[in-house]
Amino acid sequence: MNLDLLKTEWQARDKGLEQAVRLNTQMLRLSLLEQHRREISKWGWTDKYEIIAGTPVLIYLIWFLSHYITDLKFALPALTILAWTIAMPLLNHQQRHALQDLDFAQPITSVQRQLAELKAGRLKLFKWAFLLGQIVWFIPFLLVLFKGVFGVDLYQKTENFIIPSLMVSLMFIPLAIGISKLLSGRLSRSASFQALTDSLAGEDYKQTRHFLKTLAQFEEMPAESKTDATSSH
Repeated sequence: MNLDLLKTEWQARDKGLEQAVRLNTQMLRLSLLEQHRREISKWGWTDKYEIIAGTPVLIYLIWFLSHYITDLKFALPALTILAWTIAMPLLNHQQRHALQDLDFAQPITSVQRQLAELKAGRLKLFKWAFLLGQIVWFIPFLLVLFKGVFGVDLYQKTENFIIPSLMVSLMFIPLAIGISKLLSGRLSRSASFQALTDSLAGEDYKQTRHFLKTLAQFEEMPAESKTDATSSH
């Protein structure tokens, strides 16, 4: 048999096998990506939960404002609660779908960088939702609730309580920010602290971070292992 012909034939087979492995690898990668997208898209139920939980609040606030819109001492607290109730679910929705819209076809390092930015954005939103929420859902909420449900004017009943309480709530914000910066600087390398921030960022974030690690390990596998993986898949 002609050795040159045999060599050409083996080169053609090697090339064909290499192309088959590359194609199977791409197909498996796409399959993994699609499976992951389905898993994190399940967290879209949170949108429905926020709508269900927020609808009675919105209805009550609209009713309340229809009766007290001209009385600023009650209208302003109600408008503050209304703004928080609308803004926070919308921002949460934006953060969740920003994760679902990540382009996983990019290099892993690029996706990991974007994922870290999304985590930072979620933690920032959580921080301000908590800091502003402890103001909105304390004095303003009590004022609106007691006036609308019981007809009680807390301004008159607790005149020495409202202003001091609001001042304490406002002073808590810079104090909490300072403590968080101090702790984040000292605990940034702590595994427990990272696990806590991962939990605050959301289960879909944790799943995506784990998925990227798995995907990176898969892409670092030698061709023979990828062949076995694609065959078993």
